[in-house]
Amino acid sequence: RNQEREMKGMMMMRFSRSTTTPQQSLLGQLFHHHRSVVHHHHVISGRHLYKQVKSRSYSSVHSSVEENYDEILQKHRKEEKREWSKDEIMKSIRENTLFSWGASGPSANAALVIAKGEGVYFYDTEGNKYIDFNSQAMCSNLGHTVPPPVIESINQQLSTIAYTYPCATVTPVKAKLASLLADLLPGDLNYLYFTCGGAESNETAMRMSRLYTGRHKILSRYRSYHGGTIGTMSMTGDPRRWYAEQAGQSGVVHFFDPYPISHSFGTTEEEICKNSLNHLREVLMYENPKSVAAIFIEPITGTNGILIPPKGYLEGVREICSEHGIVLVCDEVMNGFGRTGKMFGFMNTTPQITPDIVTMAKGINGAYVPLGAVACRPSIGQFFRDNPIGIGSTYNSHPIGLASAHASLLWFLENKVLENVKKQGKLMTELMTELKAKHPTIKTTRNIGLFGIIELQKNKQGDPYITYNGPAHPALTAFKSDLYKKGLFTLMRWSSFFCNPPLIIDEAELRHGFSILDSALSSLDKTFEN
Repeated sequence: RNQEREMKGMMMMRFSRSTTTPQQSLLGQLFHHHRSVVHHHHVISGRHLYKQVKSRSYSSVHSSVEENYDEILQKHRKEEKREWSKDEIMKSIRENTLFSWGASGPSANAALVIAKGEGVYFYDTEGNKYIDFNSQAMCSNLGHTVPPPVIESINQQLSTIAYTYPCATVTPVKAKLASLLADLLPGDLNYLYFTCGGAESNETAMRMSRLYTGRHKILSRYRSYHGGTIGTMSMTGDPRRWYAEQAGQSGVVHFFDPYPISHSFGTTEEEICKNSLNHLREVLMYENPKSVAAIFIEPITGTNGILIPPKGYLEGVREICSEHGIVLVCDEVMNGFGRTGKMFGFMNTTPQITPDIVTMAKGINGAYVPLGAVACRPSIGQFFRDNPIGIGSTYNSHPIGLASAHASLLWFLENKVLENVKKQGKLMTELMTELKAKHPTIKTTRNIGLFGIIELQKNKQGDPYITYNGPAHPALTAFKSDLYKKGLFTLMRWSSFFCNPPLIIDEAELRHGFSILDSALSSLDKTFEN
């Protein structure tokens, strides 16, 4: 096609300089000859052209694939019934898959091969048992044993209708889940939009805010994470954003949260709150608050440090947004559904604030099936009853995801999971305090509910083993390996590790997890420089 366009261009240039007709000119004859050849033969796609380079003709490739379908089926029917060894599993993983975020080679080499889960534990293919101290990606809130009512609800939905087109149909379970969430959400957050996960929820909230306000700019914090899409990565403040900057969204401005790494907003909670809010006001002054559509905020920061805001901070952000007509979006993807000891993280405020938009995922159904949601107040909801929301997807409001969430939330309420989080959260605070008193490598600890973190230091000066986004340290590599050997799984990020077990954990299980941490930290203490 490129050759055809070039030839046609040359022909027309020649024709413009001569009275000879295109058909009579040499170029014209060549053009019509090659055009007829192009239309005579099949158009060969890039994939088939690649096959031809490997000395296989288009027709033979096409027929061989068709003829091999039965063989492929028979092969994989046999493999379906056979238990693969760990080596066979990892061979396929290395040859046929890519990992998220990091380089796939090292990620594959370090990966645990999980065979099954049970309660707050899971087992690898070699029979080793691990207590899950991060709820996988801070999402397996109800543990690894799926409650029978959730299985029944999913199966019932599968047996009735598994999928419906979200632009033109609704299902009973969509209505029931929307009604349940409207009751669980405080204030007038009554309008629900269902997505496939947290990133899509935040992407939706981003677009809704811009359409509703008619403004473009979005403010978010540096120590934040909002998702892996182009839009949400642009809002993300941590180094994962760097990979998406070339294709990033315009109009995103970052500001400091109350706890910058290199300097301080004060020594008291009151001083930190006042100065960090003044910083936000100054950023808005420079950016023109009338050009800002929304401020996105994690009420309690997640993977960037379990940062609990000082008293009055979220209330102050709410006041600033109301003053300037800015949409306040609370990213509750990690906080939501009990992780902090409240149903939602923003409920840890006095007086309790009401965001304009709330985004959710993860804990909405314990991550049994991909699902997310966006809730908004009536002013925004009514706007989109009259105006296009401008976003959608095939799996929006997927009936299987909705059924899993509806049953999971009812089970959550019936089994009083929130009360357990409050009880075990207090115990976690005590156990963290005991660990810090015992181990010099612990710099600080903090938790709210079952949302916790332990920061490590390599000397009395408080220097971290790994600086912000710095290279790995052999002492922490060995520490993580020791945790695995002793039977504890968690997420480590730079010089910190997380304590975010499933919300169903009991006292004995929590103490068991901390006993493993105690043992591993004793080994790490030997690397303490002083």
